[in-house]
Amino acid sequence: MTVINKSIRKGRLIVFEGIDGSGKATQAKLLYKFFQKRKVPTALISFPNYKSTWGKVITKYLKGEFGSATEVDPYLASILYAGDRLLASKKISKWLNGGKYVVCDRYTASNIAHQAAKIKSGKQKFIDWVENFEYVQNKIPKENLVIYFSVPVNVSQKLMKGRKLDIHEKNEMYLSTVAKVFESLAKSSKHWKTIKCFEKGKLLGKETIHEKVLQILNL
Repeated sequence: MTVINKSIRKGRLIVFEGIDGSGKATQAKLLYKFFQKRKVPTALISFPNYKSTWGKVITKYLKGEFGSATEVDPYLASILYAGDRLLASKKISKWLNGGKYVVCDRYTASNIAHQAAKIKSGKQKFIDWVENFEYVQNKIPKENLVIYFSVPVNVSQKLMKGRKLDIHEKNEMYLSTVAKVFESLAKSSKHWKTIKCFEKGKLLGKETIHEKVLQILNL
């Protein structure tokens, strides 16, 4: 996928996905800075936005005020995250229409993976519902590319050691199911690319992973 075309520049929405602790935020910042240094119009955004109206409710949810991760209905929980993205959709559309390359740390797929993980049967029905709700009903911009950072759950747990964990991050079995949903999405979606961040028993360095991101973007 060639992202930068100097003759005809159109905005692109590049999304980074992966389980908690997989390095999404770090890689999003590195790509954003890469574009900035090369004078490429760019913007950086992350979801959820905990300062937004919806984000404040999401904070309560993640603290467990409405129950554990598996106790809260996935459809209801997904509406919180969808609402948060809807608030930012006009800003994102403006960036894209202005020719910016928008680097996004988590997007609709995070909503799908974390909530579909709660569903034992009928996952695809839920996935279709979320995609219709966010992309068709709410009309948020559709991403051009998703880069998925594949990291074993036990490794991500070690990387998050020492930080305060939310109700999603505390449950290793739940995170394992989330990872499986992500893997399934990556295999079934043409606009997804996977970077395996753990090779030969070692976690790749952030610069090495960044180089892999640039290779995917043909940069």
